[in-house]
Amino acid sequence: MKIGKSITTIVAGAMAMACLTSVAACGPGSSSSTSNASSEPVSTDLGNENIELKLWDGAGLKTFDDQLIAAFQKKYPNVTIKATYDPDNTSAQNGPRIISVADTPDIARITDINSAVRGRHLVNLDDYAKAYKWNLPESQTEIYQVDSSGKIGSGSLYAVPDGVSMTGLYWNRKVAKSLGITEAPTTVEQLEADMKKATDAGTLAMMMPAKEGGTSYIYQALLTSYEGRDTVQDWILQKDGATFSTDGAFKAAKQIKGWQDAGYFSSDALALDGSTALSRFCNGEALFFPSGSWYSASINDALGDDAGWVAFPGVHEGEESAASNAVTAFGIPVNAKHKNAAAAFLNFLQSEEARQIAVNNGYPPIGEGDAPSTDNQLLAQVLSSYESLVKSGNTTDYINNATAGIQASAIIPGFQSLLDGTMTPQQFVDSIQKQYAKETK
Repeated sequence: MKIGKSITTIVAGAMAMACLTSVAACGPGSSSSTSNASSEPVSTDLGNENIELKLWDGAGLKTFDDQLIAAFQKKYPNVTIKATYDPDNTSAQNGPRIISVADTPDIARITDINSAVRGRHLVNLDDYAKAYKWNLPESQTEIYQVDSSGKIGSGSLYAVPDGVSMTGLYWNRKVAKSLGITEAPTTVEQLEADMKKATDAGTLAMMMPAKEGGTSYIYQALLTSYEGRDTVQDWILQKDGATFSTDGAFKAAKQIKGWQDAGYFSSDALALDGSTALSRFCNGEALFFPSGSWYSASINDALGDDAGWVAFPGVHEGEESAASNAVTAFGIPVNAKHKNAAAAFLNFLQSEEARQIAVNNGYPPIGEGDAPSTDNQLLAQVLSSYESLVKSGNTTDYINNATAGIQASAIIPGFQSLLDGTMTPQQFVDSIQKQYAKETK
């Protein structure tokens, strides 16, 4: 799918289907809408009556949310938003319950779009997308589209992101200069050559946080390069016939193991968590660090102009890729009391003001077009990289999100077993697909 296809295009087809299936309303203002589960007609006019909205999110996003809420309330002075937060490590577990109870928030973090839609717990947003003329890249909404059979990846829209996170490759320019490296790698071959040069010189090539599944970032980039974006995304979206058991998946696993055997990762990679890896990279202990945009502020503060970022290189130049998804995907529970006001907040997330707030908090913004300004030179590199990837369409969701249990049950232990040699590359691939099949049957 091409990134340039916007949500307004999707809605045109989805609305036609909705009128036949009665899954959603047949137009703004329809009182027969089952998607809104209330008599409240769809409207972009909130009037002058005082409205209090309830919002629920993960605690780690409070600072970001507070700024969005303050700006929204300034635009809509008759609307007050009261936010509550769950600890980040329990929000995914609590999400399905929170959106399904009678006293739901009006705006809620959606942690399992499939079960939420199948359970009819979410408002179908197609009417609002049409009323507000939303124009979001499909790469940012595909994972929040669900069809009438419950399949993710097409159909009606049920959530809107507030910003995005993405993976990529941090590199230390000072360390690179000491090795005679002046440019970031643009192909897998160049990356491998740079890592060999570092290792030969006694410098750690890549800070690999394998304890918590960080190996998946560089692995997914290789997988996308070898199999293509659509193959990887179709598997994540559980498309019919999609499988992890491919030549590219095996080749990527074999390459990761080969890099481990060549000494490109630290000897304690299996015990290295993300925060420790971050600290050591910021201390100048490695040439590369595969991780996410969420560390850009910390790395920029530590390394300044020595901090660099590139999208993961592909086999050929110009084939860069990244895993990316929402910081938070907000939806409107069916039992929400103020759906129109909640939809106005989702619409506000797409404004230039909200996009600037996202950037100020270190996140690439949703939507297309030039990114808002930032004084963080490293984040500016991240934003430029993301802009290019949105245009090329070479982003996927995280393979860790393919099923609810695949991260803990297969990906983390699988990569650890692959790296310590207790599992062959083929056994690794088979173990991932086995867990996937178990959860999707």
